[in-house]
Amino acid sequence: MRILYTAGMVLLFCLCSCRTETIQCGLAGLEVYFVRFTDEEVNKPMLFVYKKDNLFDSLVDSVVTFTKQIGTSDTMQFLHHLDGDHDYKLKLPGSNTVYAITGITPGNHYTEKIQTGIVNDMRLYTCTNNTVSYTVNGQQYGQPNVVTGLYNVDYINK
Repeated sequence: MRILYTAGMVLLFCLCSCRTETIQCGLAGLEVYFVRFTDEEVNKPMLFVYKKDNLFDSLVDSVVTFTKQIGTSDTMQFLHHLDGDHDYKLKLPGSNTVYAITGITPGNHYTEKIQTGIVNDMRLYTCTNNTVSYTVNGQQYGQPNVVTGLYNVDYINK
C-alpha cells in the first residue's frame, strides 16, 4: 500500500510540474557543398561577409575557411554555416572563382513550444528555422515568403 501511495504521489508531482515553454529557434542558414572540384580548387576558400543589401559595399568580416571531403565521394563540404543576416562572397583561390550568395530567407518557424518537467528538463531542446530561398550568382532558388520547399543546402557543381 505504501508503495502505491508513493508511486501515486510521484506521478501526481510529475504531472503537476509539467509546463509548456516557448523556445526561440536558431537562424535559418545555408550549407554549401562543392561537387566535382579538386582538392586544390577548394582548398582554403576565402569567405567575405557583407551587410545584407545585395550591394557588396559594406564588408563586415572576412575569413579563410576550410572544406572536407564527404566520404569517398567527389563532394567537398564547406565548413562554415551561412546565416540569413548577411550577404556573402565565397572565393576559391585554386580556381579563381567567386560565388555571390545573397537573399538567404528564413521560413516562418521562429519559435517552438516544448513540454518541460522533471524528466524533460534533462534534455536539450533546439529547433532551427529553415531556409526557403537564396540566390547564388543571380540564380534564385526557392521563393521568398513562399514555403515551396526547404533550401538549407546548396550544391555548387563544377
